Parts: sequence; structure tokens; C-alpha cells
Amino acid sequence: MKKIILLQLFLLLSICINASQSDSLLISKSTSIVVDSIKIKGNNTTEEFVILRELTFDIGNKVDGETLNYNRERVYSLGIFNIVEFYFLQEQNKNILVIDVQESWYIYPIPFVQLREDGLKDASYGMNFIYKNFRGRNETLQLLFSLGYDPTFAVTYYNPLINVKHDLNILISASYQKLSNKSEIAELLHGNEFDYNYYGGMLSIGKRLNQFNDIFLIAGFDHYKAPNANIKGITASGNIEDNTIELGAQYIYDSRDLAQFAKEGLFLSAQYLHKGFGIENVDYNIIEIDFREYRNLIGKINGKWRIANRFTFGRVVPFYSLSYLGYNEYVRGHRRDNREGNNYFLMSVEIYHPILEEWNLSLDLPLIPKSLTKTRIGIQLNLFADTGIAYNNGERWKTSNFLSGYGFGITFLFLPYNSIRFEYALDENRNGEFLIGTGFSF
Repeated sequence: MKKIILLQLFLLLSICINASQSDSLLISKSTSIVVDSIKIKGNNTTEEFVILRELTFDIGNKVDGETLNYNRERVYSLGIFNIVEFYFLQEQNKNILVIDVQESWYIYPIPFVQLREDGLKDASYGMNFIYKNFRGRNETLQLLFSLGYDPTFAVTYYNPLINVKHDLNILISASYQKLSNKSEIAELLHGNEFDYNYYGGMLSIGKRLNQFNDIFLIAGFDHYKAPNANIKGITASGNIEDNTIELGAQYIYDSRDLAQFAKEGLFLSAQYLHKGFGIENVDYNIIEIDFREYRNLIGKINGKWRIANRFTFGRVVPFYSLSYLGYNEYVRGHRRDNREGNNYFLMSVEIYHPILEEWNLSLDLPLIPKSLTKTRIGIQLNLFADTGIAYNNGERWKTSNFLSGYGFGITFLFLPYNSIRFEYALDENRNGEFLIGTGFSF
């Protein structure tokens, strides 16, 4: 009996939880101090420039507690550290800013199951392999495959700094997919459900103008094969296959403190793509605009709002390039109400309050690396309201065509990895639905 008790005590001691609130900064929000030197600790893999290029100040500048906390969150937004701390040390009358990081685990497979209206019948399931920060330069290599609904194989490589002098970055992706038709009109014309066979690739070269502004040039190729060519709009060319070259540009402004779950800042993305250039009669355009603002309202209550627009226009916009609500973008309260058109407009407003603002959790488990057992946990309560409409070019907006919903939810953050959301939403007629999702609403 004593041996059993001793064994239980040993197991309890070997699996201990060390959890504590993050240390506050050593200077107040209003107190300023000159940064004489910067020292980085804990970056066993990560190159120093990855951290330094996120800072909005330099050696010799004065900073206060608010500035340090903002920059701490920017470093955390890289998504490659479990813990980030900023504090000052004084040596020989010099103020040394110490940036102390604990690196996360960088290689991990993430299994996933994505359910749709008919439950497991139309579910997608697979594995997402991610290798983050390899070579210590914040590069990401991602390999995804899924089975079931819309079988997919995709590979993506991202390098945030391929040229130091000009501050250039690169993104390369390629994918193959059996893509289910989303258009109810196309399904009606075809007589039943159908799929496209798709493969394509994309290359993006970006330039970082400063910590907040980036511009990108985009080039790509898409191949879509339809089951037949007898339906107008099933392809852009009118043939059974579309082989499309695309060129475009994108601008991003991002001043958010913590990109994963911001409290302050602005985000704007504007992208233009031209497809086809008249080759094989394919000639149309896509514009996407996404604006978000985050701000503190009062005390620990924060608010955020978003407006997203997507526009398509040109010679013939095929069904697979139309704008849809009810899939990647949707109105909460109308999760399964699918709408289609040339364009969509979507607006969301949220108010959120932390139950647990920040908790650094560390588990000491045998045989498991510590970088895998540390995470920053947060719990947020939120109220939200969404509205949106899908419409065709030349069609006037009608209030009756808008989908609207509102509700409340709770979000559990496990940074830098992911989050999970549980929400309850009501539509205009107070019909309710439960929503469970990973990631962030916006």
C-alpha cells in the first residue's frame, strides 16, 4: 500500500503545472526611459533580426511601458514563441532592454475534421503538416492533404525575408483539388451536383515598406475542368476546361498589437486580380477589400468591427469565381444559408471582455519537450452582430435581401497555436444555432 501511495505521489510531482500571470513591465505606461542597448535571450533557433525587425523603436529612443507592451505583442504575433517578456537591466548606468523569449515547438501535424450540413456524410478530414521557423528565419513550410468532401493536396512555402537590402519576401503555393460546385444555379442547370477538377499554383513577391505597410505582386495559373461545357458560365472560356493566367497586386496595412487577437490597431487588405487577359476568351477581374479596426472602449472592454467586400466583373465570370456567403465567409445566425452573386458585402461588430486575460501555462511531462507543453491561454466573452448580402452587378440592394444575425460566445485562446470558439447565434426571426469553430472570427 505504501508503495502505491509513493508511486502516486511521484506521478503527481512529475506532472506538475506551473502557471502564473505574466510579469508586469518594470516601467509604467507614462514613464519614459532611454534604450541604450538591446539584448535577446532564449532564441536558440531564431535569428535576432526576426525579432528586431518587428520593433517600432531603435537604440537611443525613449520608450514607455505602453510602447514596450505594444512591441511585446508584435513579437508574439510572429507565432513562433510561447512566451515573450520585455524588461530592463541596468549595467554601468546603461539601460539594457532584455527581450526574453521561449521558443515554441516548430514541427507538428494537425489533424482536422470539417463538418458541413449533412454531418459526417459531407465531412472533410485530413492532416495539416506545418514546419515553422525552419533555419531560424521565420520561414514556414506547410503540407496539407484532406479526404472526403473536396479532397485536397496543397503545399506552401513562405519566406518573410529573401532580400535584406530591399526587404523582400516570397510566397509559393501549389495545390490539387476535387472542388465541389458551390452554385445552386449551376447545380439546377446541370441537373445534379457536380465537381470541378482543379490544379494550380501561385507566386507572390512582397516588399515591406515599414513595420505596418506591405505591397505584393502576384502571379498564378489555374486549371479547372468541368463535367461538360453545355452550361453558360460553368467555365469562363465556354470550353470544358479553363487554363487561366492571373496577375495582380495587393496592399496590406497592419498596425494591430497582437495579430491573433488584437486589442488595438487597424488592418486593411486590398487585392486586385486580373484573370485570362483574353486568352481562350477568359477575361475577368476580382477585387477584395477587408478593413478591420480594434480599440479599447472602457476598462477591459474592447471592441472591433469589420467590413469585407468582394467584387467580380468582366467578360464571363464563371460559377467557380463568383462571390459566396455561407462557405468561408458567412453571417452568424445563417451559417448554412448559401447565397451567391458577382459580389458580396459583409459587416461584423463585436464587443469582448476577458475572463482570463493572459495565463502562461507550463506542464512538466516526461519524455515530451517543454516547448510542446507551454502555451499562453486567454478566455474571452463576446457579443456580436453580423449582416451581409450577395448580389449581382447592376442589382440594387434591398433590405429584405440582407442576412443578419447576432449572439454571444466564448473563445479559448491557446497561443501561439490556435483558438476554439463556441457561439450561439440568432437570425432575424430568433431562430438559433450553435457554432463551433477554430481560429478567430476576425
